[in-house]
Amino acid sequence: MKLGIVFEGGASRGLFSCGVMDALLTENIIADYVIGVSAGIAYGTSYVSKQIGRNLELSTKYMNDKRYMGIRHLLNPKNKSYYNRSFAFNRIPKELVLFDFDAFANSGTETVATLTNIKTGCPEYMTLPCDDWEKHIAILWASCALPFLFQPEEIDGNLYLDGGCSDPIPYKKALEDGCDKVICVLTREKNYQKGTDRSLSFIKRSFKKYPNLVETLANRSELYNQTRNEIFDLASEGKLFVIAPDSTEGFSRTERNPEKLRAMFNQGYDLTQKEIDCLKEYLDR
Repeated sequence: MKLGIVFEGGASRGLFSCGVMDALLTENIIADYVIGVSAGIAYGTSYVSKQIGRNLELSTKYMNDKRYMGIRHLLNPKNKSYYNRSFAFNRIPKELVLFDFDAFANSGTETVATLTNIKTGCPEYMTLPCDDWEKHIAILWASCALPFLFQPEEIDGNLYLDGGCSDPIPYKKALEDGCDKVICVLTREKNYQKGTDRSLSFIKRSFKKYPNLVETLANRSELYNQTRNEIFDLASEGKLFVIAPDSTEGFSRTERNPEKLRAMFNQGYDLTQKEIDCLKEYLDR
């Protein structure tokens, strides 16, 4: 059996996924394959390196830190992104809440980030390298690069934005890559439906040089809702296992309140523990 786990993005809502990750590690449920989008894959690397508690620690300690995120970083000509790249993606993992890169490299888990090529408007899937830290970070950053809040990231001569623009929950890629069992970890409630993007006219003006990207962004809500419907249909047939929050009400995409972050983490951890027997039954079938 090849077990795959798919992590949806959602910025700070990813704390739900972090709770799921730690609960899975506690139960020694280790995936052969991990794929994710944006915060889902950024946090997912700590699951692959088996660092229980790391995501919760860095989030509750530093997401409320002015050095981590805020408008001033977006307006800074040396950063031009809402999140502070040098602090969040370099200083934290290298100095403050250490990322165990050796454990990641030796995990045996294939770890894949989803990105959106801004020229084609299509998703691309990049395996995170174990021998090139700078490229590893560039891929994670690109997967998180929300339009308007980030600048496009250049990798191997191409420009990329958030993978959620073109493949919000990449379960199909996990199946295509040979996973027999797939756990989909969502960051929105089961009854959630994404509304029409009200910034479409702004998108068309901002990305007029990239008509394929504009088309992708224009269809983003429809794609997201369709993808979720497919996932729940497959789950009802026993072909996937879905873990989703009961509620994200009052929780912002850029939430930084440590108490709220911890509560979202605990929701993910507790819900996974509650469903662990059903999950193990699915994996053993």
